[in-house]
Amino acid sequence: MKIEKINENKIKVTISIDDLLERNIDLDTLNYNTPAAQELFWDMMEQAEIQFGFDASDSQICVEAIPDPEEGFVIIITKLDEDGEFESIHKYIKNRFRKSDLRVRKRNSRVSSSIVIYFFNNFEDLCSVCQKLRDIYSGESTLYRLKGVYYLVLTKNSWSVANLRSFEPILSEFGTKVSNVSFYEGYLNEHGEKIIEYNAVETINDYFHR
Repeated sequence: MKIEKINENKIKVTISIDDLLERNIDLDTLNYNTPAAQELFWDMMEQAEIQFGFDASDSQICVEAIPDPEEGFVIIITKLDEDGEFESIHKYIKNRFRKSDLRVRKRNSRVSSSIVIYFFNNFEDLCSVCQKLRDIYSGESTLYRLKGVYYLVLTKNSWSVANLRSFEPILSEFGTKVSNVSFYEGYLNEHGEKIIEYNAVETINDYFHR
């Protein structure tokens, strides 16, 4: 495992095939929910702190994981800046989105669908993207908050998205796509705060775009 410091807030971790084999991790099925993958993640964070003083314990981080056929696996870890407005926005959301107000619609398991995750650095951008998705997206959507950054998890399939060609360009206009969603979905479930489950897009539109 090789760790490189890109700048004060970003590191690059290269994990070889041998590193994965030693930990009994299959590159093709790498998922954060497995104990071996979690142990690997925290080992790399510990090494980054020892080697470069890269301490992310009190920071929100963005993890981009990219399979590399030659090297094995490359992970870019970035510490994100926080803004004081997030906390007040978060309190406002929690007050408005009480459990009694949410129309939770549990759906069947995601068959023949994929998951996309985008993060948004401010609540205004999140509201804007939800408004633009109103007429083209009807699938499941869950909103997480992790140390000031909002993460929107969406299912993408032919019956939940009316216009697949415009779906991700709209999201990319306001947010940033998260790589390796299987890894990061587990990370959010463990470390993030789930604010709205199953119908986040609809709920945000109901409250902020009447």
